[in-house]
Amino acid sequence: MTGATHAWPVLFACGCLVLASGCTSLNVLERQATTPVLIGPDGVATPPAPVPMTLPRFLGIDTIGRRCIRKTVLLGQITYEKAATAVPALQPPPMSLPSSHPANAASPSPAVAGALKAKEAKVATAAKVKALGVLAGEDCSVNPHVEEGILAGLDDVSADVRIAAIEAVIASRRGCDPGCGGCCSIPIRQKLTRMVFEKTGPCCWFEPSSKARRLARLALDACGGPVEPDSCDCELQTDYPIEGPPPEVIQQILSE
Repeated sequence: MTGATHAWPVLFACGCLVLASGCTSLNVLERQATTPVLIGPDGVATPPAPVPMTLPRFLGIDTIGRRCIRKTVLLGQITYEKAATAVPALQPPPMSLPSSHPANAASPSPAVAGALKAKEAKVATAAKVKALGVLAGEDCSVNPHVEEGILAGLDDVSADVRIAAIEAVIASRRGCDPGCGGCCSIPIRQKLTRMVFEKTGPCCWFEPSSKARRLARLALDACGGPVEPDSCDCELQTDYPIEGPPPEVIQQILSE
């Protein structure tokens, strides 16, 4: 009994030595895995320093430990997947699609489908504004497609597109004498006249954007004034609306 009692400290010390040697071996392996490869002057990779032999490595304990850890993790994943099929609460939530994904068009949620349509509308608006910027300064009498694009822009539902179309009309008149050149055809002037003067109610304008109305007045002034009131089915006022800029400001903008 006394011999067995004296053997316990020796066995405990050997166990500590084995564990310490194993930790050292794993640290060395990890350091080798993360150490960058050194390239010598001749372009050949320098071999890493040899790993010192330890008792756990000699006995294969470190390899067995790594395999046990990998198998334990794999077993845990398999167990979780099987449990998730029996318990729906354990299943991971489905990945949500981005708001611009085409599959959202068939979503049963009106909010998701509406978000997709809003995204598409923003992209279409940006493309129309960019296209009207290309048409700005072009003469409609030279290329009839310019007038078609401006007329479509003046009828667009987006205020940004309508403003870009009006700016294209103003840009087409720069450097031109009154009554010649530019995009001041009767259809364009009719639309501009409606945007400036027509109302849908006592306090409601046909053109809801105040910026678009101001720019439309500038465009009408650059094109020689509004058309006859009967041509747009609107009541022509003797004076411009109150928010209109003074004539000297209009002249300064047109002269730039």
